[in-house]
Amino acid sequence: MKKLIALLFVAFLALGLVACAEDEPSYEYGYGVGYGLVHGHYVGVVKVVVDKDDVVVNVQFEEYYLPYNIGQVAYTPVEGVAQPADILTVVGSRGTSYYAMYVSVNGVLFTGAVAGESGAQSIGYTATGVGNIETWVETEANAKAYVEAVEAGLVFIANANGTKSTYEFGNASVKRGFTKSTTAYWASAASYPLGWGGNMAAMAEAMVGTKLDAAETDLVKDGTWKIGTIVTGATLSDFVDYYKLAQRGYANALAGKK
Repeated sequence: MKKLIALLFVAFLALGLVACAEDEPSYEYGYGVGYGLVHGHYVGVVKVVVDKDDVVVNVQFEEYYLPYNIGQVAYTPVEGVAQPADILTVVGSRGTSYYAMYVSVNGVLFTGAVAGESGAQSIGYTATGVGNIETWVETEANAKAYVEAVEAGLVFIANANGTKSTYEFGNASVKRGFTKSTTAYWASAASYPLGWGGNMAAMAEAMVGTKLDAAETDLVKDGTWKIGTIVTGATLSDFVDYYKLAQRGYANALAGKK
């Protein structure tokens, strides 16, 4: 029954989505896109182009914010004034944040809940048939459906009845956009010279010229990440997530090869 509900949910997400032309890189032989959960809280998208010999010639990464970021609201408590019932307080290791109770994804209402003890709390969002949206997007079709909903403008903070809320985004990056490339997420700085963009570029460059056939045991961080004998220069955590996502895109490129 749960499987049926999940399948119906995917179909529902697909309904009403505005068709949007993908910004495809130019290719002659094979092109594929991989979707999935990366770094715990984001939907990763990787576009992979291969040549006639199945060798990678182009890789592009992008990441989309999930309710972990999108659901955070700009709220300041006022002494003597009750906190709205549809705002949740999350006291985590980095301090206190406030989240909307509801987030809509193409008309499907997700409800937030706080887990853990104060000082180590986290937020999770569930919907009918979906135990946790972050687990749900580990499946490629679901991650793709979520990205399409974002692109169609159908992901937003909602009221209990599913209508769009007037709450403003509280996350600094999400205020600027729904993807990491269009926001100030992990910008390059003296202590982090690569930042998000530099790390994505370093990974992509290291993958070009390969067949993305490294095993997880070949992915080792020794100062920077290595793929076997290839030194990537990338320093980010969860490198394995991104490599596996690229392998998913590569497999799709081979499947659709001319």
